[in-house]
Amino acid sequence: MFRHCEEHSDAVIQDKLQLSGSAVGSSVIVPLPHAGEGVWRTGEGKNAAFTLAEVLITLGVIGVVSAITIPFIINNYRRIAYPTQLKAVYSKLLVAQKTINDEYGTPDTWRFYHFQDGNEDIYSSEIINRYAIPLSADYRGRLWYNHDKLGVPKLAFMLNGQPARNIPNYLYGFVYTYGHILTMKNGALINIVFSQAPGGANWWELMGKGIYAIFTIDINGLSKPNIIGRDIFMFKLVGGNNSIVPYMDDTLDCNKQGAGLSCSRKIIEDGWKMNY
Repeated sequence: MFRHCEEHSDAVIQDKLQLSGSAVGSSVIVPLPHAGEGVWRTGEGKNAAFTLAEVLITLGVIGVVSAITIPFIINNYRRIAYPTQLKAVYSKLLVAQKTINDEYGTPDTWRFYHFQDGNEDIYSSEIINRYAIPLSADYRGRLWYNHDKLGVPKLAFMLNGQPARNIPNYLYGFVYTYGHILTMKNGALINIVFSQAPGGANWWELMGKGIYAIFTIDINGLSKPNIIGRDIFMFKLVGGNNSIVPYMDDTLDCNKQGAGLSCSRKIIEDGWKMNY
């Protein structure tokens, strides 16, 4: 008797499986594909698998869209992040300068080197350490073509894409040729070049303008793009108010045809936005 029931149940199940594609109430039973038959689409009774050509075309479209959108997204991110990072570093630098002025006097009273033996390192290092302490930065040492040792980028570029070494009037030296390197905890680099140098080798064009030092801020250190006006910005320590201000007094070269030296001023004037 039990065997007869089992045979009857098997027969009922087999009959239902043979109703593939037939209506049962309001439902349609669609059979699952066998191995190797491809993917069936609901409601269709034929093989509808994607071909290799369709897959390759889809991947190609995805690649083209990614190539267009990803650089756009990165560029927009930088336009927001870079000014914010610059503001943070510059604000700390202003506070450090005021602290130094209060504790050690204004820059016009500083001794940058010994006039008799031309010893720059002792006095310059002393001044640099005055900045390092309130900035919570590490003094890496004096930069003189020893980029690898100090962890400094070897190459930098102007905003117009040309190498920064093409900047006139030896200004490239203020970027990454010589100076004193400070490394901040957030990875930013600050290169400080004093207008007074040992042996009378002074930057007379700077001293004549009342500039005591040039501050080059690289907000992301070794990371690219290392472009003046993008992640590298220049400031100066001037007499009178004895404070650190943007290097240029105008914003004329902060464009795709210019060097980018005045972009630090433009960002500040535009409310810490990179509108160029």
